[in-house]
Amino acid sequence: MPKSILYTKGSIIFFEGDKDENLYILQSGAILLTSRDLETGGKVGEQVKIGEFFGVKSALAHMPSLVTASVLEDSQVVQMTISEFEKLFSTKQAITEKMLRVFSKSLRDIHRKTSAFLKSSDFMVSPEKGMYMVAQSFYADDMFKTCLDVLERILKINPNPANLSEIQKLMKEAKMSSSRSNSGSFMSAGDQTVRTGSLSISQFDLPVFDRFTKKYEQGAVIISEFEPGETFYLIKEGEVQISKCINNQNKNLDILGSGAFFGEMAILDSSQRSASCIARTNVSCLEFNKANFKALVLSNPQIVMNLLKLFCKRIYDQNRQFKIILIKDIPARVCDVFLMYDELQGIKRDDENSKRKFNITINDVAGWAAITVQEAREQLTKLSDRGKIEIFENYIVIKNIHDIRRTVDAYYIKISAENEKK
Repeated sequence: MPKSILYTKGSIIFFEGDKDENLYILQSGAILLTSRDLETGGKVGEQVKIGEFFGVKSALAHMPSLVTASVLEDSQVVQMTISEFEKLFSTKQAITEKMLRVFSKSLRDIHRKTSAFLKSSDFMVSPEKGMYMVAQSFYADDMFKTCLDVLERILKINPNPANLSEIQKLMKEAKMSSSRSNSGSFMSAGDQTVRTGSLSISQFDLPVFDRFTKKYEQGAVIISEFEPGETFYLIKEGEVQISKCINNQNKNLDILGSGAFFGEMAILDSSQRSASCIARTNVSCLEFNKANFKALVLSNPQIVMNLLKLFCKRIYDQNRQFKIILIKDIPARVCDVFLMYDELQGIKRDDENSKRKFNITINDVAGWAAITVQEAREQLTKLSDRGKIEIFENYIVIKNIHDIRRTVDAYYIKISAENEKK
């Protein structure tokens, strides 16, 4: 059962970095949530309003807290576990829909910060211009069918875009290349974990859902980054690769399998698509529009909870990626990419086994670190020459992850010392 706890003024409910899988509601008093701004290093704070939840993101994502919760005056707080939250609030559509919208906004804000830091205005470009950049990146990866699909979508949105001649030229080149080659850049099945959803597909096998079923061949575009978002999807069969175009390079974000949702973010805030979703295999999925979203998703407690957890995990992932590109020292930035992969595997820092194998390539490192492929190759070669790593075609072996961590820790110690002198 949820319990009501009285916290006295000056106490701390949880610190930034704590792993607390409880959720909280403020009944009375005043609670301040503080964190450090990733860009400036300065403190930022937000006061919790009476009746509001806090601690939700860290609890549902099963990750350390991003904030410290300080008690400004004697406060009565309701504490509950995740299972208690699900029982009490998963059917409260107004509450869960508000949470989904808040989390969606958080993700958009992180994306805007990332784009601004990289001096990119990608999130503000027209669909035609943004999608053309995406098509170019797929062409560069020899994914000619995917490139053509994106170009055709541009012309469907606007038959006469300002860059029509460029689109037609790339379309001609992609068609010629496609006729000569069946190659693509999808990873082999064992190279990356396919993340399946926790939702049972059997409940959608009823005849009433047949009209929502869409089928896509391998390499087909289901969603293109930058296009207007009007639908969301649930995978019935097959695998969908999620990728994002950064600095004209495709960065693979995830591979989704049966029971997983995608495309729901644009439904919530009526914005452009923030990533591309490509059929990695032949795919069968259910396609829903905004009206279906409320009727079929927000009214289903199990689906709502899955979405809440998904959003919380994505917020953590995006924050972690943003933290990497804020590192000014390129060697430390590259090392932090490996630390991020280590964290994704859930291995404890004090684990005695220090050797790691990461299924990533030089191109992947370049994408995560927001540097050129040539810069990534140079940095990885230096690490290899020093005996720190071994580079293979489809994976990289880290000899001792603790050596990599010491490089990143040394960077932050230096930055902290410099800030203290200011």
